[in-house]
Amino acid sequence: MMKQYAIDLAKKLYREHDRSYFVVQEEDAESYRVVDKAEKEEKQLNRYVVFSIEVD
Repeated sequence: MMKQYAIDLAKKLYREHDRSYFVVQEEDAESYRVVDKAEKEEKQLNRYVVFSIEVD
């Protein structure tokens, strides 16, 4: 999905579920996806994060 759409989706999910979400860039493409904190940490995606919205 496009970067801005992924960011908007992460914001919407954050508002609806009060959980942390991250937009990560796919390793081999110019596409982006939204992941939750557990997936980001499990798959070690920190270097691909381009946007985050987190709960305290």
